[in-house]
Amino acid sequence: MTDQQAKGTRRRGRVVMLVDNTIDGDSRVQKSARSMAEAGWEVHLIGRAPSSGPDSYRLGEAQVHRLTLLRLPSRKSFRQRVSRLRYPLAYQTPDVALLRTRQIKVGWSELEAFAAGAAARTGVAQSPRVRHLPANVRRVTGKVHRTVIRERARQTKAAKEFSKANDGLLDGLELRWWRAAMGERAWRRLDPMPLRYEISYREKIDELKPDLIHAHDFRMVGVAARAVARARHAGANVRMIYDAHEFVPGLLPRTTPNWVASQAAYEREYIGYADAIVTVSPALSEMLKERHGLAELPIVTLNAPPKLQPGGSHADEWTTDRGARDVREACDLGPDVPLVVYCGVAAPQRCVHTIVESLEFSPNVHAALLINNLDGEYVRSLRETAERLGVADRVHIMGYVPYDVLVGFLSTADVGIHPLVKGPVNHEVALSTKFFEFMQARLPVVVSDVKAMSDEVRRLGIGEVFASADAKDLARAVQAVLSDRPRYVAPFDAPGMLDEWSWEAQAGKYVTLYEELLGEAP
Repeated sequence: MTDQQAKGTRRRGRVVMLVDNTIDGDSRVQKSARSMAEAGWEVHLIGRAPSSGPDSYRLGEAQVHRLTLLRLPSRKSFRQRVSRLRYPLAYQTPDVALLRTRQIKVGWSELEAFAAGAAARTGVAQSPRVRHLPANVRRVTGKVHRTVIRERARQTKAAKEFSKANDGLLDGLELRWWRAAMGERAWRRLDPMPLRYEISYREKIDELKPDLIHAHDFRMVGVAARAVARARHAGANVRMIYDAHEFVPGLLPRTTPNWVASQAAYEREYIGYADAIVTVSPALSEMLKERHGLAELPIVTLNAPPKLQPGGSHADEWTTDRGARDVREACDLGPDVPLVVYCGVAAPQRCVHTIVESLEFSPNVHAALLINNLDGEYVRSLRETAERLGVADRVHIMGYVPYDVLVGFLSTADVGIHPLVKGPVNHEVALSTKFFEFMQARLPVVVSDVKAMSDEVRRLGIGEVFASADAKDLARAVQAVLSDRPRYVAPFDAPGMLDEWSWEAQAGKYVTLYEELLGEAP
């Protein structure tokens, strides 16, 4: 309970924020919840429970509720149904096929034991009388059994390959079928995942009786809209904000080829329930307005970090598990060793491997990678690449640090790198969190030639641009910055520049919007 609640003072209103992840690592969501709670609203943040189970805790003045994501009966796609007809003998899973294939060895072992059994008996002890099928019958039945298992295993492998195929025919037919039958509601058949969040979160949302629901990212827009509809039907004047983090039609497919079309239909069905829409970049704001025919441009709140606050802050007390206070210390490097840094998700489309490969062309440069997953297939490939190129001693892989200490942690590096792959729509329009984190840490930025961020780097004069996925060109860009670093740092000294790119400035936009929707503080 806060001091304000203990004194019985009325707060501005109750806000429920929704997100489809475990909240850990989602700095925008964490900052939003903490900032609005500090501004006087009673904030409850609902997210998905981690594998350890549901829990509840305080995030500053905000209350976090992480809930179990409930399961629903799986729905078979057209491709899955055709696969079952085409490969009727396939086992349910490849694991079952593997176990059944091992049974063949057991059968051979039994035949060998039977054939050698009589000759091996010495007569020292009387053997029990066991009834056996004749040897010829055992051989024939064993052969039939093995043949069936092999065929079922073959069909299992073929069915798996068929299910992964993307020729467009069956998936396109399925999309047209459900669109014809259900229109915009077709997402319920194509990808019912949003319904899992609906049944998992609705009870807690209704229990909290919010005055405003703030839906973070596209998966929450329908969950929020349905909760608002229920509340309004019961006579409550609940308001809704949709915080669009990405351009949904530009997402990369995550499960099936129809996944993107399903999410786009889901967003279109419910976006009209929102009283206000917020997004993360000016370019995305324009795209949302055009796509959905919005009367006004969505408000832009950038994914900027809090300003670096030297002295008396949490950042001065925090250390890594090994006692390091900043990234250079965590890498055990002296002040004169060139150090580049990346912080964010480790995934092929983020092109983190390009950073590792670039070290081959930058003999003295070290790279610190602050990533979400320290194992996994892609991270293992990064380590293997570093070993193959002979740069493993210059690659320092470490986990995330808390968002509110990250800027200070990064500030002892020399250059921040954002190697995002060029092409996907959301990459081209993004002004990502790490871009602003590097700026607040006063690090020159080397970015791939994705449009929005490369335009900003050139306009502000704070770094260099390299050709996406080109390790040699990345090394060139890094060397260009290192050879004249003061020139790239100088723009940060312009009065008010870093204030504009701070979370404090962005949170003010949320406060203004909340006050417009809920009224001034009582």
